[in-house]
Amino acid sequence: MKPKTVTKRIKHTLTTEETAGLNVEFRNAFQNLKVIEAEFDNVKATYKAKITEAESRMETLNATLTAGFDWRDEKCVVVLDAKNGNKLYLLASDVAAAQDNPELAANLKPVLVEKMTDEDYQTELFDAESEFEKREEIELFKPTENDSGIVVVGRLKDHWYGALRVKIGTRSIKERLDSEQTTCTVRAVQVERSCNRFIDWVKENLGREEAKGFQNQAALVSAAHRERVE
Repeated sequence: MKPKTVTKRIKHTLTTEETAGLNVEFRNAFQNLKVIEAEFDNVKATYKAKITEAESRMETLNATLTAGFDWRDEKCVVVLDAKNGNKLYLLASDVAAAQDNPELAANLKPVLVEKMTDEDYQTELFDAESEFEKREEIELFKPTENDSGIVVVGRLKDHWYGALRVKIGTRSIKERLDSEQTTCTVRAVQVERSCNRFIDWVKENLGREEAKGFQNQAALVSAAHRERVE
């Protein structure tokens, strides 16, 4: 009878050559695994970042939709409202559109309002008074660490104007040269009127006794400028 031949899984003891070959394959397989794991980690990190970005965008959009507005960088025209102490921001596009449209110009509204800073006040004063000729700041009394006082005079269309800028203690007055102020045609007269207004202001805010200490200095200022011809 012819023997039957079959294939069966049986125990085989590795030879030295086979062991060496398998060791090489094992090292290669291990290194390949580490490469694949590194690539997988990189892919996971990339997609995790994409997921985080998508979630963040969804949250931002939801917040914007809920609020009904968002914040954008826009070119604005700055208008200083010294009377109310505000700095107004108008959209430059709105200002441009209103240049030849009086109705639009009358209805321009600020998109942002901030309080004016000391620097803003100085800028506004400079712009407002730049049209005045012969502008001069006259010291009313010697300044101290906390107190100071000047009268500013200037000429516009042959008329003289005066503005008081005084701080004594906690009281202060900050005027600017304005074409709507009371005016006169003689510089010395405007200086004298401004000095008298200064004394009246001191009396009203600090009392008559306090005013006596400034009256002589104010009189000297008036006298010193009485001889000047402009």
